[in-house]
Amino acid sequence: MKKLFNFYLLLFIVGFIFISRLFYIQIYTDKYILNALNTSIKKEIIIPDRGFIFDSNHKLLVFNKSIYELVIIPILMEEKNFNVKEFCDIVGIKKNIFFQNLEKAKSYSRYLPSVFVPFLSKEKFASIQEKLYKFKGFDWIKRSIRDYNVKSSTNIFGYIGEVTDNDIKRESEYYQLGDFIGWAGIEKSCEKFLRGKKGINYWLRDKNGSIIDSYNNKKNNIKAISGSDVTLTINWNLQKYVENLMVNKKGGVVAINPKNGEILSLVSSPISNPNLLVGKNRNKEFKRLINDLNNPLFDRSIQARYSPASTFKLLIELAGLQMGVINENTNFICHNGFRYGKKRIKCISGSNHRFPINVKKAIAISCNNFFAQVYKRIVEKYPKDLKVGVNEWNKIVKSFGFDYDFPYDLISYKSRKNLIPSGDFYDKKYGKNKWNAITIISNSIGQGEVNVSPMQLANLSCIIANKGYFYIPHIIKNINNKKSIIYKKLKTKIKNKNYFNVVIDGMEKVFMVGTGRSFRCPNIKMAGKTGTSQNFIKINKKIISLPDHSIFILFAPVKNPKIAVSVIIENGGFGSNLAGPIASLVAEKYISNNIYRKDIEKRIIKSNLQKIYDSIYKIKKIKK
Repeated sequence: MKKLFNFYLLLFIVGFIFISRLFYIQIYTDKYILNALNTSIKKEIIIPDRGFIFDSNHKLLVFNKSIYELVIIPILMEEKNFNVKEFCDIVGIKKNIFFQNLEKAKSYSRYLPSVFVPFLSKEKFASIQEKLYKFKGFDWIKRSIRDYNVKSSTNIFGYIGEVTDNDIKRESEYYQLGDFIGWAGIEKSCEKFLRGKKGINYWLRDKNGSIIDSYNNKKNNIKAISGSDVTLTINWNLQKYVENLMVNKKGGVVAINPKNGEILSLVSSPISNPNLLVGKNRNKEFKRLINDLNNPLFDRSIQARYSPASTFKLLIELAGLQMGVINENTNFICHNGFRYGKKRIKCISGSNHRFPINVKKAIAISCNNFFAQVYKRIVEKYPKDLKVGVNEWNKIVKSFGFDYDFPYDLISYKSRKNLIPSGDFYDKKYGKNKWNAITIISNSIGQGEVNVSPMQLANLSCIIANKGYFYIPHIIKNINNKKSIIYKKLKTKIKNKNYFNVVIDGMEKVFMVGTGRSFRCPNIKMAGKTGTSQNFIKINKKIISLPDHSIFILFAPVKNPKIAVSVIIENGGFGSNLAGPIASLVAEKYISNNIYRKDIEKRIIKSNLQKIYDSIYKIKKIKK
């Protein structure tokens, strides 16, 4: 009897729970009424507008425009009675595309909506909407896509594309098939700020699927929240001017405010138009740009790596002073280059090779012998173990930011690894005690294993301008107009500020009596350094010399620096040929908001290196 009582008691409890739950569902909640499969109610996912992107002067650069997309819930589709031909004719797609998209939607989910036909214009959508009731399982959503007030700087903005399976797995609570996500540039690095928060609207529909009213007086709706606006440190007027100077040239130009690390201009040439990577032709244009021999989507300002050539001599001198192997009064007689055995590193210092050259003049005339002698002393500081001297030098150089990828708020691209060689590196490469200063002497003139980016060279210029410290270079000024972000200040291992004064004096002399005198700006005092980077290619084990890269770095004005610039022009020849004049024009434009040396500007704009690039492509084709 007791067992029977317990059985009825349990039955009563279970029954009570079920009845209570049913009562709650019917009376107090709309959860199941609002199920996406309920054909009387449309669940509209509201895709929020992405945040706008502005320049430092609040010029609108990137905004949005509305488009429509057809979505499908495969489980609701009556495939047996579905008129594929009529649907394709109305929508304007081919049958094979229809079945491809259908399989893709099914593999994603038979129960969840996914995009079937994207990028419908307002006019096209209007013609489709009135006939959409014929095709069960299909619905529409409205979303915004990117639009641009500019036609360049894809390397900064990046682009957006459809989410991948990995994106959906990583954030399944936000992304679904057909959504868009930042793939590169600011669009990627600021994705979580720019994307906003999705909303939901519930609508009542009639038997034909047409919306007749909002559901439950909009009480169940969730409001979409637009993405945050991002303000960049980029000065668009300067950016546009630099891009104009870089037409028909390959390379990178970086301009930074040394006082706070703000990137004023970040140009990679060839320049690509971000408008090409929006809309239904996006994939086609993306493939075309990827296959373009000029590689316009490769950001040469931060991704590319080059031998720094003579600009690196500034670090050789600073390291030599810090390590105590030279002082301010050290000088060497050039003898028209640095000789070792039967070999020689030639010098172009002209008649100066007859007289002693000191630390300041060595920078001005870029004397190869001087810096080779200094580097030899650096390596041989500890004669019993050369590795120790090179390791000490390595740490000093890395403290100048050559061990970082900048700007870290734009690092969404794959960069080639930097290389600042250490003694351990050479032990591994040549074997312990099987190398010496002569083996690695090319580092003294920036032609050894060292490789750097234009961004890192611009940061080097900032450090010298600041006499020993720098703010991490960055491109984001603020988000949603909130207080500007404070970026970290880093110091180098050069302890004596006077060492920087010595180098700055030499850099000033570059424009007075040295390699930059032909493009000196009379109304602005600048400090700079030329570089001419040798360039080779191997074909069938044979080394073929290509035209040199033109390099220049500077900061200005000397007494109160407002801008630091680095320029690398691929195959542009001597540093004083193209890179130097461009860097000085960039500084003049920013400081004066005008250009007084119109003759130099005209020459630079007219310079066209495309024939050189075409000839190099032919050589590389032979190599393949």
